[in-house]
Amino acid sequence: MYLCTPHYLHQAHVVLAAQAGKHILVEKPIARTLTEGLAIIAAAQRAGVTLMVAENARFMAVVRQCKALIAQGSVGDLRMVQLHEETPFQPGNWRSRRALNGGGVLIDSGIHKVHLLRYFAGEPVHLYAAALPQALAQHEGEDGVVVMTRGASGVVGVIHHAWTSAQRPTPPWVAVSGTRGRITFEMGAPWLRLEQGTTDRTWQHADDATGLIPMVQAFRDSIWTGQEPEMSGTEGLCDLGMVLKAYESMAQGVSLPL
Repeated sequence: MYLCTPHYLHQAHVVLAAQAGKHILVEKPIARTLTEGLAIIAAAQRAGVTLMVAENARFMAVVRQCKALIAQGSVGDLRMVQLHEETPFQPGNWRSRRALNGGGVLIDSGIHKVHLLRYFAGEPVHLYAAALPQALAQHEGEDGVVVMTRGASGVVGVIHHAWTSAQRPTPPWVAVSGTRGRITFEMGAPWLRLEQGTTDRTWQHADDATGLIPMVQAFRDSIWTGQEPEMSGTEGLCDLGMVLKAYESMAQGVSLPL
């Protein structure tokens, strides 16, 4: 069962689906709070059903290739991971209400960037976040945010994610820089570029722009094999934990350990 419902209904809907014996693919974020997220995981475990978080960005072909190139050492030791997006979006109904959404743009769609940062660079150990000046007056949560992280090795992560009234913003882009090279790609585009010194190479992945099909296939395979999904409930909870820590940093105006 694919639960693509408002964030504030995730826990109740997962419990109902689990009690009915349904395997569950639940939209990100897994929940609004860690307490809700833990309850969701526990409900699936009690019922003996598969629980997977629908984080399609992880399954995009360019994201998979980027991860493989990092693992192969194509860019050397990681130095920085940057993820930037401004998208024309006017949130309405429950998305405009902080209590129902769980926050603003970061928990809603910026969580994709949080996951990719963790996927590429590993778990950060320190974080600082700041909200941008509000552009959407009717929206209770933040509509733009910058998050900066530092990993144990010193690798720096930068996320800039915002909703904007501009109708033709620049495409969302990702850059992974290391001691030997740099990887760049655009979210939703079919290409990925690797630059190493004076040479560069570009790959095309015309058959996969969203990652949705391989995500659903991974969910199906986890049901058939009985193995824990790659994008497990625990993995989704880690993404949520980083988002909530960013909200703490925004509220306090300080950097925080993770």
